[in-house]
Amino acid sequence: MKFELERSETERLIVESSEFKGRELVSLRIYFLSKEDEWLPTKKGVTFRRDQLDEVLGFLKQIKDEK
Repeated sequence: MKFELERSETERLIVESSEFKGRELVSLRIYFLSKEDEWLPTKKGVTFRRDQLDEVLGFLKQIKDEK
């Protein structure tokens, strides 16, 4: 599963779920458009366990609901 958010013509935020060594993960990473027209990952990003997703979403909801 993957979600892409365009930040500019040459930069995207990609959110995806994956599995590594038996752990379910969620990754948010900035990708850039290379000279060869290929989207490549940067070092800018974060990965966390899927079981932490509710905690992350709860905090994002608090930010959304701020006035």
